[in-house]
This record gives sequence, C-alpha cells and structure tokens, in this order.
Amino acid sequence: MSLFDSAEPGAVAGPATFTVAELAERIKQVLGDAFGDELWVEGEIRNLSRARSGHMYFDLVEPDPNNGAGKQPEASISVALFRFNRERVEDTLRRQGGMAMEDGMKVRIQGKLDFWPPGGRLQLYMSGIDPNFTLGELEAERLRLLEKLSVEGLLAKNQAVPFPIAPLRIGLVTSQGSAAHHDFHNELENSGLAWQVVLADTPVQGVDAPPLIAAAIAAVGRTGVDVIAVVRGGGARTDLVAFDSEVVARAVADAPVPVVTGVGHEIDRTIIDEVAHEAQKTPTAAAVFIVGAARAHLEATELAWEAIAEWAQRLADDADRRLMTVSQTTARAAEGHLHRASSRLEGRAGRVRALAETRTRSETRKVDDCAGTMRHRATAAIVEGRRTLEQKKSGVAAQAQRGPRAAAKELANLEGRVRLLDPRKILARGWSITRHSGKVVRDPAVLAAGDELVTTVAEGELHSTVSEKQ
Repeated sequence: MSLFDSAEPGAVAGPATFTVAELAERIKQVLGDAFGDELWVEGEIRNLSRARSGHMYFDLVEPDPNNGAGKQPEASISVALFRFNRERVEDTLRRQGGMAMEDGMKVRIQGKLDFWPPGGRLQLYMSGIDPNFTLGELEAERLRLLEKLSVEGLLAKNQAVPFPIAPLRIGLVTSQGSAAHHDFHNELENSGLAWQVVLADTPVQGVDAPPLIAAAIAAVGRTGVDVIAVVRGGGARTDLVAFDSEVVARAVADAPVPVVTGVGHEIDRTIIDEVAHEAQKTPTAAAVFIVGAARAHLEATELAWEAIAEWAQRLADDADRRLMTVSQTTARAAEGHLHRASSRLEGRAGRVRALAETRTRSETRKVDDCAGTMRHRATAAIVEGRRTLEQKKSGVAAQAQRGPRAAAKELANLEGRVRLLDPRKILARGWSITRHSGKVVRDPAVLAAGDELVTTVAEGELHSTVSEKQ
C-alpha cells in the first residue's frame, strides 16, 4: 500500500491523513528500509558538547566550498554519541596516536540513522569511528597546503630573514600558564642571561585557535623583538591541527623577524615547522636553541676580546724588544761619542791651560809695570795734594770769618721784610681777605647770587651772602 493510500476501503480518494505519531513511525520505517541498521558517514565536527550524563552531541557538516570556515555549511545532520558507545570510540582514538574528537575535526563515523519522535528530529546515533580516515585527511590537507605554500615561495620566506646576532628580545606566542610556557621560561631563566620577553597569550587548540595564533604572531612582530618563538606542548596529532592551518603558516612566513617553533613531541612535524626559520622538537628545545644562539654571540665576543688582548700583547712585546734594541744601540753610540768628545775636550783643555799660563805671565808683567807707575804717580799726587790743601786751608779760614758777618746782615734784612709781609700786619692796617668755599676770591665774576662768603679781618671773621653782582 502506498504511503498516501487511504486506510479505509471505499473512502473518497485523496491524500492520507496521519497522526503525528503515525507519521513519525512511518518515517522511522522508511529510514530503516532505506539505510538499514548501520551506515558510514564522513564530515566535519561542529558544535561539539559533552553532557554531564556522559553523552556527547555534535553536528556533522558538509562545509560549503564557497564559504569560509565556520560559515553556513552545505548540509548538516545532528549526531548523538551515548556514553556506552563513547567509551569505545574514545578508546579507539587513543590507540591511534592519542586523538580526541573536537570541533573542526574531519571524521568518518559509523551509526544508525533514526528519527526521534519526541523532538521531531532526524539524528544519527554514533557507534564507531574510523581514525585512519581522520589521519589521512589531515595528511592529505597538509600535503595540499605544503604544495600551495611552496608554489608561492613561502616555505623559504622566513628562512631568508637574517638571524639576529644576539636574540635577547623574544616574542613568545603560547598559552600563558601552560607547561610549554613554563618549560620555555625556565630554560631562559636558568641560562643566567638578561632576556626581554613579550608574551602573546593565545589558545593553541580548537576551531578559533588558528586566527588567534596568526594575530598573536603579527602582534609581537610589531613590537621590535629579535625573534619570535611559537611553542605548544605535546598532544594527539589532531590537537596540533591549528599549527597545520594556512592562516598560521602565512603569519609565520610574513613575520618580520625569524620564527623558532617548538610544537608537540619529538616525532611531531607541523606546517609551521616547514615555514619557520628554525624548527625545534619541543618548547624546551626551542628555548635551548635561542639560548645557544645568544650564548654563542657572547662567547664569540669574549673570544674576540681575548684575541684583541693577545694581539695587543704581541704588539707590546715586539715594541719592547725593538725599544731594547734601539736603547742598546743608542747607548753604545752615545758611549762612543762621549769617549771621542772626552778625548777632544782633554786636548783642548791642555791647549787652554798652556795658553792661559802664557797669557797669565804676560799679564802679570803688565800688572807689575802698571803697579810701579801707579805708585810713583800716587806719591807725586799726594805731595801735590798736601800743598794745595795747605793753600785751601788758609783761604777757607779767611772766608770763614767773612761769611758769618755777611750772613747776619742778610738775615736782619730778611726779618724786616718778613715783618712787613706778615698778613696780620696787613689786616691790622684795615685790609681784609674774602674766601668762598675755602678759596680766596680775587674776581667777582666767579661768584653767583646766593654764594656764601667768609671775610677775615684783623679781629675775626665775617660771614655774608652774595645778593647781587654789579
């Protein structure tokens, strides 16, 4: 009987009428007939949630190739993974590299397609998973991205950036407080060098991680650091998918300074390891590499200073040897010059002594002759002087008698003249002396009205003021 046949024979032909429960039952019957008990479906996990009951729910979507990640999918179906199946699925994933289901993960899952009447929802009840499909998809996507980056020349772009001589300023991109953060920081601290670390705290796992990691790399690259370190601890292969993303790979390639990675375990290799300037196995190894680079510069500097010191010491030693040689040569030459000069000096001294003795004898004879002449002349001069002295003595005695008389007469004349010129005598005869400012007034023209005058007369002084000039 057709789905749309009437349930009652003889009724008027037309669309059948179902109750909601009948329709739900009919849908379940059709789904069972069409898909059987189990089927496999592949897609991408989105909106994953874990209930406190232990069940897990998510949407399995077919991304629209014309839309970006996180946009409206081309198709979607709701999936439920109940607790009794979830334990088996998670155990399967753990055995395959420690994977775990999370948003953005591409999976191939097994389950039963059924219709849930109470919710009116078509749902896939998951019972199993194919881990090899997920790993294969990851590897295939990884290879496609590597090829794309290689064609664009981005795999070697960051490697072409010169590595700094002393990378002491580090831009660190990681999750703050994580084991990777602590391991990296401890390695730097234990080195004993002076570091400046600019931390960009960002999620390193999940659907939102790739753009945030890329933004963090770009941000620290603008702060003037010497090198950027991107580190994350180990985990399942699917935990590292953020570091296989194109947006993160491009951020590393476009970084203005060298990027050093330390993502995962020893065996892990991600896309950014291929793009980075230096790829290390772990966060600790990344820190060890940077410490080694900085320490190598310091050691090279110390070796250079030691070489300079040795070179300077060699130059000083050579200069000392040359100076000693020159000083010895100079001393020998000086000794020879002094010996020759001494010989010449002794010869000249002998000649000087002989010449001096000859001159001395000659001059002695001349002095003796002069002394005799001087004695004769001195005797004659003394006799003549005595005679002249006697004559002078007689003249002086006569003159001495005339002198006092003439002087007494002259003194009396002077005393008379002095008495006549005495100012007191002149004032007593009625004369006066007028002064202005202590100076004798001889010309009225030098005075002005109001000037004070002092007039001296025989018996005192008179004070007056000039009132007007004639």
